[in-house]
Amino acid sequence: MRMQALQLTKAYKSRSRRGEALLAADHVDLELREGETIGLFGDSGSGKSTIGQMLSGLLKPTSGQILYNGRPISTPFRAEVRRDIQILFQHPEVSFNPALPLASSMREPYQLYHLPFSQEILVHDIEQMGLHEEHLSRKPAELSGGELQRAALSRLLVLAPKVIVLDEPTSMLDVITQAQIIQMLREYQERSGASYVFITHNRTLCEKVCDRIYQVELGRAKEEKI
Repeated sequence: MRMQALQLTKAYKSRSRRGEALLAADHVDLELREGETIGLFGDSGSGKSTIGQMLSGLLKPTSGQILYNGRPISTPFRAEVRRDIQILFQHPEVSFNPALPLASSMREPYQLYHLPFSQEILVHDIEQMGLHEEHLSRKPAELSGGELQRAALSRLLVLAPKVIVLDEPTSMLDVITQAQIIQMLREYQERSGASYVFITHNRTLCEKVCDRIYQVELGRAKEEKI
């Protein structure tokens, strides 16, 4: 098993009810196998993004446990676990410094993880995502949403992650770009055996993309047949 969530819970203090907790995630159990894509499907506010942020190490659970390759891991994720488990956001602009050209942000993972780097390597990597060298000199505001999501995906794949949490990664894109991003993710999965957690409010897309799906409602996740 690549990853498991056991009774994963996130509670917040309620502003309206004294002494009561608001459960954004309520004792969630789920499994993710190697090379598999599972879907977290639900309406806005259902808790699906909270679950995704805990699975990616961005949010510390109130209780419960996450297992990675059979071993418990704690938040924040560190060392190889941090590299292995990544997240792709709905709004790719949050991943880039708006004041700097794209090239500056794209260099970061190479530098942080001491990976071989040159301009030629960077150009080669972004070209795999349909971008070109000319994009590197532009600032994020000068790029389309689809171009930014391609850049975010390229920067993420440099790390060769084993698990990617995809938090509504195509919801802000047009239909053609959406299909292209999904195809790129499929190709990477076929090459690497990576596992995906696909978060969406679109049931049709979820069934099309995922091997198994969990419906999330009021913080609870229930596996459903496709």
